[in-house]
Amino acid sequence: MHDGLHVFLRERCLVSVTCVETCYSQALQLNGRLMTVEQVLEEVLRDRAFYENSGGGVTLSGGEPSLSGDFVKRFLEQCKEKGLHTAIETCGEYPWAFLEVLLPVTDLIMMDLKQMAPDKHETATGRSNDRILANARRLALTNKPILFRTPVVPTVNDSDEEVGQIASFVRELIELREKNGNTRGGTTNITYELLTFHKLASDKYTSLGVKYEASTIDPPTSERMSELADVARRCGIEARIR
Repeated sequence: MHDGLHVFLRERCLVSVTCVETCYSQALQLNGRLMTVEQVLEEVLRDRAFYENSGGGVTLSGGEPSLSGDFVKRFLEQCKEKGLHTAIETCGEYPWAFLEVLLPVTDLIMMDLKQMAPDKHETATGRSNDRILANARRLALTNKPILFRTPVVPTVNDSDEEVGQIASFVRELIELREKNGNTRGGTTNITYELLTFHKLASDKYTSLGVKYEASTIDPPTSERMSELADVARRCGIEARIR
């Protein structure tokens, strides 16, 4: 016990899982395990009827899917062999070759655009956005459907100016794709979405013994999100709110 809380000495954990197996109240749970491509696919195919009825499919998200290399490529290949729609959620911060190899077996790319100002992006994320913006432009030169998304975080990127800069960049990418002729059915298949910040990750941070830096930030109101969607529209693009 530490300051009245039950804490884990993670440096002494042997990952034997014995504690989970013997915890009669199931207060301890195993939240990760090694699996083969075939095992993951088997798990995914259990929900195949749901995908077919909903028009959905398989989405790989964070950590960063492109950093899992051959495993992700082989998994997506097998998904396509089974006729499943595939999507990737990505931050875009990696060498282009990491994503390029996945494009033939990916039906939709969902990429975050958090900031346009390099200094503000580095302050918020710890990394420059140079490679992210370069990869976004390269994606625009393909014919792959792209959903660009901005997680709207108060005090970080929720001003009219910041959202306007991102929306204007997306407009440039749409025009770039149009100019390059990579349209399908008369549309560019490039869309934009504003994601409302929430605190659902706070419990995970607590369980990992990590400080949750966003604990003092309140989610933006629905009225504010609507105002920011209007800002994007004035920049020449439609913006969905989620």
